[in-house]
Amino acid sequence: MTDKNTFMNAGRDRSTGDRSPHAHRGWTDFLAHRWPTAVGVVLAALTAFDLRIDAESIPSLSAVVVLMALVYVGAESLGRRASWVVFLAALPVVIFFPAASGGGPVAVLLAAAAVFLALGVVRGRLREPGGLAFQAAGVLAFGATALAALYVAPEIGAYLVALALLSHAAWDAYHYLRDRVVERSYAEFCAVLDLLVGAAVLFILFMT
Repeated sequence: MTDKNTFMNAGRDRSTGDRSPHAHRGWTDFLAHRWPTAVGVVLAALTAFDLRIDAESIPSLSAVVVLMALVYVGAESLGRRASWVVFLAALPVVIFFPAASGGGPVAVLLAAAAVFLALGVVRGRLREPGGLAFQAAGVLAFGATALAALYVAPEIGAYLVALALLSHAAWDAYHYLRDRVVERSYAEFCAVLDLLVGAAVLFILFMT
């Protein structure tokens, strides 16, 4: 009788194993530790949804490039805990700025970057090796690429944006591995978002 009961209980455990709370522990653990990746994937999907390469989309994509560089300058000037605050504060410029404004969002974000750079200089961050000066060079390079994308043909501008996004994904990975400037959660999120949106832009270019 004992052997029979043991056999029946084992069979019941196998048949209900997939419905056990333990079956969801893997997803729960993943979301608990890799939530920045999940958020990056979701935002990349929303950005790439119904994305077209034309004169109206390039300003928004260029603004995304500048936004990502802006966060690093802001975090270097204010402290790494400000990473998400700067991102969330500047995100409405990309989302709600009128598309017909051309380079308006890029100009606003670059102006904000200049303010952060000035604030960092006042706070003495420029003297730190590999700190504010390095981030200033980054925002200058990414900002110049974003601006150039606005004044060329949309297809060429899209290639410039894709190059900038993929390059910034490498920038994120460097800071994530070194655990510097921004919160690691932000660097992880930004790397995923940059990589996926940049790849989506290239995919659309190759398919058209």
